[in-house]
Amino acid sequence: MVILRGFLIVATVAIYLMTFAASASHGINWPAVAVHDLMALNWRSQFDTDFILYLLLGATWIAWREGGTARGWAFGAVSVVLGGMFSFPYLLHATYVAEGDVRRVLLGVRQQGAWSRPPRG
Repeated sequence: MVILRGFLIVATVAIYLMTFAASASHGINWPAVAVHDLMALNWRSQFDTDFILYLLLGATWIAWREGGTARGWAFGAVSVVLGGMFSFPYLLHATYVAEGDVRRVLLGVRQQGAWSRPPRG
C-alpha cells in the first residue's frame, strides 16, 4: 500500500504540473485539441480513443464503488473531465479511508456482505 500511495502522490503532482505547463504554453482549449486529434484517424487518435474509454471505465467503477448514488455519478463525471487530477487523489483518499484494506478500496460502500453471498451455480 505504501508503494501505491507513493505512486499516487507522485502521479498527482506530475499531472498537475504538466497541466499547468500545457495551459501556460497552449491555453485551456483542450476540447478543440482533443476533437482535432480524434478526427485525424492516426496513432494519436487511437491513443486518445483508448484513453477516453479507460476514463469511462474508471468513471463507471467510481460510480459503482460509491453505490450508484448521485455523489458516485458526479464523482464519475468529474473523473472523466479531470482524469488523474481527480482520480489519483480520489484513490489516495480511498486507501486511507479503507485503512489499507484492498477489498475496501476496490469495493467501497459495497464492501459489506460482498464475500458472504452464496456462490452462483
